[in-house]
This record gives sequence, structure tokens and C-alpha cells, in this order.
Amino acid sequence: MKSEKVKLDLEELRTGGIIKQKQKDYFILRTRIPGGYLKVDILKKYSVIAKKYGREYVHISTRQGIEIPWIHINNIPKLLNDLKKFGILRGACGPRSRNLIACPGASVCRFGLVNTEELARKLDQVAFGKEVPKKFKVAISGCLNSCSKPQENDLGFLAQGEPEVDLSKCIGCTLCAMVCEKVCGRGKREPAIIMDENKRPVYREENCFFEGDCVRVCPVNAWKVKKTGFAVYIGGRVGRFPKFGIKIADFVDEKQIPRIIKNAISCYNRIAQTGERFGEALEKQDIETIKKEIL
Repeated sequence: MKSEKVKLDLEELRTGGIIKQKQKDYFILRTRIPGGYLKVDILKKYSVIAKKYGREYVHISTRQGIEIPWIHINNIPKLLNDLKKFGILRGACGPRSRNLIACPGASVCRFGLVNTEELARKLDQVAFGKEVPKKFKVAISGCLNSCSKPQENDLGFLAQGEPEVDLSKCIGCTLCAMVCEKVCGRGKREPAIIMDENKRPVYREENCFFEGDCVRVCPVNAWKVKKTGFAVYIGGRVGRFPKFGIKIADFVDEKQIPRIIKNAISCYNRIAQTGERFGEALEKQDIETIKKEIL
């Protein structure tokens, strides 16, 4: 005798990351891992879930989440109980904000200027699961390399480091000027660091990309990061109609980020029609006015 099919609210399931599969009566579990940082004990529990409810494999999503397909509709109530028991965070689908992604940042990366993983975990409750007209994606990158692609998200934060030099420590090796010339050359700018007649570096802030390479290569620690902050991008997207975001600020303090996220989501809800991405809605707005609203 066949078991009776469990009755569930499909829209409510989508809100919590349970997505209908193309095969009848099967669903995909979408989870979220803020900043891509996952403890091994939780990772082991994913294996338990995949074996118990799926077909013993997982899919790693592009937004630093783990998805488990082939979950039968009758098993969803038990699955939800196990997710709560194991501490596995559910993702989202439909018109709401997604998992916040981040690069490894300064905790392990030699290019990182800030601890992006830790910041992503702090911001999870601020950024995730908010109702919006279409979808809303946030990314944080720890340096100019932009590994988490902040320019391609609805809201992106890119870490910046302003350098300064202690000339009393400088040995005139010229490494800072050489690496700066390389970076600025790729960015189609004149170098931010040039050497004077005494082989002492002269810093020209207006040309700087604030990536911190001069600090990284200095063999005597003459160069230091004076301050860090974040460039802010809005309206980026990929998908069918990709577009880079618009930079609206430099050197925003980390403490301002929660407020900026809240303001950006509020702005999106105010200006966009149902089914319209943030970037599409921004094309019909005065950006200077939007900047004041978000910042």
C-alpha cells in the first residue's frame, strides 16, 4: 500500500531553500554558508543528511552553499527537524536576499586587507532572507583581486588599504615602485609611487588603487597600511543580462556596512517593480539621490 503524500506549502518551502526538482515529488535542499566558512563537524552532518534523505552526493553552489537533491516530499518534515538539530542553515529562493559570500580575506590570504570571513558571519542576519522584488545578492572581497566578485552583485564591498611610508626605514630598493608601476599600468594609470633622485618613494594618492601591494613587497616594513575601508558597489548582476555595479563610495568604515545593507534593501523595495532586479531599477533613477539614501 502506498503511503499518503505529505501536504506542504510549496511557496513556504521555497522561502526556506526547499526547491522543487524537475522530477515529480522530489526536491533540492539549498543551504547557506555565510562567507563560505564551514566547520568540519557541520560538514560531517551534511554527509549524514545526503545519505539519509538524498542519493549520497551534494552540489556546491556558486554562492558558497551546499545543495542536496533527490529529497522526497514525504521526507521533508523529518529533514527539517534534522537540519535544526544539526545546526545546518537553510538557504533561500524566490524574491528574497541570498547567502552573503566572501573570499578568505586576511585570516589566511596574503593579499587580504580585512577578515572578510568573520565579517560575513556577523552580517548574515542583516543580509539574508529579506523580502525584495526579485533577488538580492551581497558579496565582500578582501582586496582588489575581487575574488568574490563584488562588482557583479546587487551590493558589493571591496576592501581598500591606504598606504603610508616611513622614510627613515626605507633602503631605496625600489620594489614598491616596481610593483606599483605594474598594478597601475594594468589599470591604465600613472604609478602612484615613483622614486625621487635619492631613491626615496614619493606617494601620489590620486593614482592609487589601494590594493596594498607596496606594503606586501617591502622587505623592511617601511610601508604600512594607514587605514582600511571598503569601496561600495550597487546594481551589479550576472545571469541573462549581466552588468557591472556602480561604485558609490570609497573607504566606508566596516561599522557602517550593516546600515548600508539595510538601506540598500529598503531602497530596492522602494524603487523596483515586482520581478525587477536592483540594477535594472537603478537605471531609471538619479544615482546621486540613491547614493544619499544608501550611504
